[in-house]
Amino acid sequence: MAEGLTFYSKSELICPVCGVGHKREEMLTGRGRFNAGALSNELRRSYIATQKFGEVNPLIYPVAVCPSCLFAADKDDFTKVPPKSVEQLLELQQVRGKYMLKIFGMVPDFVGPRELISGIGSYILAISSSPFLDKRKQAPTIKMGIYSLRTAWLMIDLFRQTNEPKYQELSDLFYRKASEFYEQALELQSKGIEPLDGARWLGPDTDYNFGYDGFLYIDAVLKYKTAVFMEDPIERVKCYEGVKRILSKVFGIGRKAKDKPEILLNLSREVYDKIGEEVEKLKESLGDLNELENLEQAVEEAAKQAAKEDAQASAEAPAEE
Repeated sequence: MAEGLTFYSKSELICPVCGVGHKREEMLTGRGRFNAGALSNELRRSYIATQKFGEVNPLIYPVAVCPSCLFAADKDDFTKVPPKSVEQLLELQQVRGKYMLKIFGMVPDFVGPRELISGIGSYILAISSSPFLDKRKQAPTIKMGIYSLRTAWLMIDLFRQTNEPKYQELSDLFYRKASEFYEQALELQSKGIEPLDGARWLGPDTDYNFGYDGFLYIDAVLKYKTAVFMEDPIERVKCYEGVKRILSKVFGIGRKAKDKPEILLNLSREVYDKIGEEVEKLKESLGDLNELENLEQAVEEAAKQAAKEDAQASAEAPAEE
């Protein structure tokens, strides 16, 4: 890393799982270290390299990792492991190590300066550690969603750096995992099981917290992005229509819309319009959606009626002598 970009904490951070201490690396701010670039439609901030500090990737630093037992969490959660979870987390130490070996062929260095691979590894370890956090106070499900999304982003960075196809495939995998976690988090929030308030930072990136509206937006974008893996085009259309309903809640109308970040409103409308165009194209290629659904129902009813008639004919057939 470029000189003067990070520093190590003076006091050791003691792992609540195994008791081993380590010094946490954090980023310095100011003096032109961050040269912010564009914001993607996934709300990821890009950074432009500078002559003095070179390339900067703030995403690789937020998660602390114990280099001994590989327990990982962000700085707010690291020292707040529920006592009942400590023994389970310690027992799973080797499992966490196997995750790293399977993906990278090694356990990344979590003692030295943080690099792209150790940054990615920190999020994967945090995903595996998060289920043992307090559901009501720490909102682990949405954090696993955010960690999965950031892992997908960083896997793309690693793919561009190495040109190894497996990292592109892993990025797709973590996008799907992120979508699943966001959907689960929305359901758990609605049922009052896991309030999103337990996550102080919904990001999804480190530069700005887009809050609940950003959470809904990313949920919609991930559904849209992963819908391409649906083989049934009718189901894909239904998914797109659901995504449009979510996005309409984000950009809204009237006073509520005025209180939301303009960039989020603009991106929501852009994605909404783009999906609308794709839905129309799909419907044109498939025919009227209602007619297709009616046809499916008619085929299903015909099959049931045929089975019923076959059964009745068998019952009425004379027995062989």
